[in-house]
Amino acid sequence: MQIQITAAPDPALIAAATRRRLRTPVLAARCAGWALLLVTALIQFATGELQPGPLAVGALLALALPMILLNRTARRSMRGGRVTTYEISDGGVARSDDVGRHAWAWRAFRSVEALSGQLLFGLRGGRWVRVPTTGLSAAEVEQVLGAAITQGLRVRR
Repeated sequence: MQIQITAAPDPALIAAATRRRLRTPVLAARCAGWALLLVTALIQFATGELQPGPLAVGALLALALPMILLNRTARRSMRGGRVTTYEISDGGVARSDDVGRHAWAWRAFRSVEALSGQLLFGLRGGRWVRVPTTGLSAAEVEQVLGAAITQGLRVRR
């Protein structure tokens, strides 16, 4: 198998991948923030005093931190803005642009997630490689997912 894709960064795909990969930390921040806001409301109800510190920290955790996390990560992914060539073969996945080339063997990946218009290859340590599937047929995407399964990766469709 040898599949090659050349694509420019797509902000919508990058945003979708970022939201997917940061789902757990964003949810944790939102839950902690809303819990702190609830505690602040209960304190105010019980004592009649407004506690501005916990109120501000709760709002920061519930509202600002998730936006900052998502925007910062998406901007970092868009930083280069270079046309990139992706190669998927029996040996693994490679990504190259006019600055450099990076290649990963299949055993470097833990999982593959199929999102609309892209595949997310999960590396150890929470990193990931995003590969757009623009220009690929459904059969070619299934071929890539089949190769990932053959290599022992967890596949989410």
